[in-house]
Amino acid sequence: MARYTGPRTRRARRLGVALAHLSTKDPDKDSSLRKPYPPGQHGPDRMVKRTEYGVRLLEKQKLKLAYELLEHQCRRVVARAKSTGQNAASRIMVLLEQRFDVLVFRAGFATSIRQARQMVRHGAFTLDGAKANMPGEELRPGAVVRLRERFHHHPLFVSILARTASRPVPPHLKRAATPFEFTVTGEPLDVEPLLPIELTRVIEFYA
Repeated sequence: MARYTGPRTRRARRLGVALAHLSTKDPDKDSSLRKPYPPGQHGPDRMVKRTEYGVRLLEKQKLKLAYELLEHQCRRVVARAKSTGQNAASRIMVLLEQRFDVLVFRAGFATSIRQARQMVRHGAFTLDGAKANMPGEELRPGAVVRLRERFHHHPLFVSILARTASRPVPPHLKRAATPFEFTVTGEPLDVEPLLPIELTRVIEFYA
């Protein structure tokens, strides 16, 4: 299987980031915070001196971890962003934040993008009243996403909505009066990535 399905904590520790930034995981249970060093026997004592290539590779790997991307998906996003003739770093964020799974996470219907991807794949949401199960689909302004009625009282979703109730919703999304629907109102401009990532380094990596 192409997609990594192992423990994300191991990847996070290798890249020096905290999983708590990518989900509503309890920070007290986040081993990437308790052990802020690479995994392995020599992790605590290992001194890493990165080359320019290594720094660019690190930023690219952080982007893939944050948005659960495969290598070809990451490369394609960067290529599309560069082809627009606009600020490539800003366009990378727009392209990523328009993804179905990312919007479900940002709207508070999932505790992580990995969980949002699984929910979309399993058909838990409708898009403009129709079935939709493609996590990478890009949603345009005006798109309406609704949790299917049979999931309204599912214990998992009840728990998720309770945990994310206080999470702020970005300005390009609007939650409906009912807690089971949201609308995309515009492009995701000026949205910060889920992790501190130097996007110019990612662009340089693929140059």
